[in-house]
Amino acid sequence: MKRLVTALAALAVIGAGVGLASPASAAAVVNLSVKNGTVGVTQTIDAQVQTSGIGGEGTVTFTVAGTTIGTDTVGPTQGYDAEVYWTPSAAGRPNLTATFSGGGSDSTSVSIAKVGTTTSVTSPGSAAAGATIGLTAQVRAKVGSYVPTGNVTFYLTSGKSLGTSNVNGQAIASLNYELPSSTGNASFYAVYNGDSNADKSNPSATTTTRVSSQGSSVALVVPQTNYVNSSVTLTANITPNTGTGTVTFTVDKRTVGTAGVNKGSASVIWVPTSLGNPRVTATYSGGNNVTGSSDSKNVAVVQPLKADVITIDPVGAQGPILNNAVYVLANGASIQASISAISGLPVTIAVVGPCAWNGSAFSVQGVGGNCTVTATTSGGNGYAPSKLVFSISTSVGAQTANVSAPKSGAYKRGKTLTLAKAGTVTNLNKPIAWRVTKGGSYCKISKSKGAVFLKLVKKGKCSVNGSAPAVPGQWSAYSTARNYTVR
Repeated sequence: MKRLVTALAALAVIGAGVGLASPASAAAVVNLSVKNGTVGVTQTIDAQVQTSGIGGEGTVTFTVAGTTIGTDTVGPTQGYDAEVYWTPSAAGRPNLTATFSGGGSDSTSVSIAKVGTTTSVTSPGSAAAGATIGLTAQVRAKVGSYVPTGNVTFYLTSGKSLGTSNVNGQAIASLNYELPSSTGNASFYAVYNGDSNADKSNPSATTTTRVSSQGSSVALVVPQTNYVNSSVTLTANITPNTGTGTVTFTVDKRTVGTAGVNKGSASVIWVPTSLGNPRVTATYSGGNNVTGSSDSKNVAVVQPLKADVITIDPVGAQGPILNNAVYVLANGASIQASISAISGLPVTIAVVGPCAWNGSAFSVQGVGGNCTVTATTSGGNGYAPSKLVFSISTSVGAQTANVSAPKSGAYKRGKTLTLAKAGTVTNLNKPIAWRVTKGGSYCKISKSKGAVFLKLVKKGKCSVNGSAPAVPGQWSAYSTARNYTVR
């Protein structure tokens, strides 16, 4: 039994009203098992629970350095082996603890090593002498998901340093370099200098730019991370943009398409079919007195994106809302809901129509047709973007009021009953009109300083009604009635 438990998923379970059974009746022995690891590499943490209680079950909570990273349930049905996945985010020697809700825990510390890195560098295939070109370095962890930080130093192959540049959020560093005024070849390499969680890389393979007297430059645009069987747009931007001709795109020297240059740009679609780190190249043929050139980049092709699942779970409802479902709410009503995605990514809520979402509840703020609610995740962490759409059918709301009229029953002749205190209105701030609907000779309505009274004048039976008009199409009319016997 292996499950990745997130805080949002746990909240969804609580919101749905699903609880755990009572913990074991006897103290348990917890045996925690975890191996040394590497920053960014996901591993399994295992805890076996041994208990003498019959039918006992509960929750095992896993923490690293005091921070909860997941939970798993154990018991007669699930078994007594709890597991969660953990991706170390920092090098060092953290302390891990597994705590069973029925009593008992176990702790240990492990060694988390820095992750190894590789660096690749690209430059335009050719450019004019004296032109300024862009050098780009991509740093990657050799294993796992860690994205290196820090900086990269660029070098000529002679060993001369050209400068150091910080990497961005995708571990890409860039540096501008002015080519020499003479023709020939300029070759470069780069070295990543490491950070607190990643080792320094070896020098990258070299990249070469051919320097000519009338050169062009090609800038290949391709995502650094691509997914098996998901289409990718490969684009080549040509400078100067007056060039004509074609651009041929290859992946590991295999042609995937050729496109004509239009206003300095050409594009084709590529669908990766296998995992790896292929080299993508755009080769410009030249034309209209602009010489040909090329550009190459190494990219990553990883497993297909996993499908994300968004859960919207109204409190007290029978299970989560399904895609394209219709949920009915009256005007003025609201329903609390928990919202999560199995990816752990943020869920964005968009509402069209007379409804609103305040971060914890949906509410109807007028009747004007159905409301459309769209919940989306943008994708990431290996998950594809996801969408869940449902409707809220709005209906006329009920007008309410808090009146003082005593309950129906028998009362002595001569008594005065307070039907409504001064200032009593409905929830729409509508005044309430009172009248005797039956037995007007036995009961008389009077008003004083905004309050409404009923005088019981002689023996008999009378009926009274308090009402406020409807708001057509939005709110129903308000009505309340009492039946009194005068003794």
